[in-house]
Amino acid sequence: MNKSYPLTGFSSVALHAGHKQDPMYAHITPIYASSTFVYDDAEQGMRRFSGMEEGYIYSRWGNPNFTEVEEKISALETLGIKDTTGNPLQVKAILHASGMAALATLMIGNLKAGDKILTHYSLYGGMEELITNILPQFNIEPIIIDLRDLNKAEEAIKANPKIKMIHLETPANPTLQCVDLEELTKLAKANNILVAVDNTFATPYLQQPFRFGVDFVFHSTTKFLNGHGTAIGGILIGRDIEKMNKHLTKTHRLLGGNSNPFDAFLLNQGIKTLELRMERHSSNAIAVAKHLENHAAISKVNYHGLASHPDYKVATKQMKHAGPMISFELKKGMQGGIDFMNKLQMCTRTVSLGTADTILSHPASMTHYSIPQKEKEKYGITDGLIRMSVGLENIQDILTDLDQAF
Repeated sequence: MNKSYPLTGFSSVALHAGHKQDPMYAHITPIYASSTFVYDDAEQGMRRFSGMEEGYIYSRWGNPNFTEVEEKISALETLGIKDTTGNPLQVKAILHASGMAALATLMIGNLKAGDKILTHYSLYGGMEELITNILPQFNIEPIIIDLRDLNKAEEAIKANPKIKMIHLETPANPTLQCVDLEELTKLAKANNILVAVDNTFATPYLQQPFRFGVDFVFHSTTKFLNGHGTAIGGILIGRDIEKMNKHLTKTHRLLGGNSNPFDAFLLNQGIKTLELRMERHSSNAIAVAKHLENHAAISKVNYHGLASHPDYKVATKQMKHAGPMISFELKKGMQGGIDFMNKLQMCTRTVSLGTADTILSHPASMTHYSIPQKEKEKYGITDGLIRMSVGLENIQDILTDLDQAF
């Protein structure tokens, strides 16, 4: 494809962005399963190592399969967004072996001993443990409050001048809380604080955090971007291209959290159908949420596509649709959750999310099992909470399976 040809549609970008014609004219980018890359002569090797010439050296540092995915996701996250000069926003992405590897690069690459990180309740369990158990060993302190209250956010920033980053997860895992990206980013920028956003649940199809001025966008690409549960991955995308190219690339390489060509290949294929999948995921999810809202077995439904959700207005402001993720609380608590999970027939019992099939998990006994009970309760993760990633099946089959399990 001619690089100068303008791509304006999301699916067009998902299909074509980042792709370069293979030298052997393969239609689909081959899997470059090579640990190293060769040079025409010693001088070329010198130029590549010095940075004078672009090119691949070692797959821990970069690989053609990584590059295509990095450029594709960057293009999707910035589609239609302009920089301060009116030109298309340029960002840099680094593909990682997992979401946690990308989060490690984000945290270690931007925070140092004595710094603090501000975030909110109800985060992905791995992130929760990283900031509460690992980072404090390096004298990096988390401050966790309800950032849906902007007054509390402002008070925390004023009281803690060592806050260097705000990490946001919206919609949040697993209670689907949403925070206001625009207002929190304005507050952060007024205080010279970096903003990072986990966009895993929404994907760039439903939400583009860079539109609100954030510094970093993160994804566990394992989820909706891959879409088929076939590969683990994570990506970190940054607005400060020089910092991404130098300090954060160096941090990433030294931590060793690089992806691999096969997983990158699978991710690239999955992204190509992202728009189609997210449309079906989202339409199925709102139907499920409405069905569950007044169900006798359920005490609460967390879905910001329902007007009853406290974050409905914020979600509507910054998201195209409410998306595929739902959580709900069963009245019978822990045993009710276990019984319900055991009775599912078609829907899948497992952790993770974002695959083509409908997945349900019981956070209290699975993803958030290691978090202390008091902390889980404070974050809204009750014993009867069920998290649901609504899949692409026929909607009536999904509803029938849920009903018989209740």
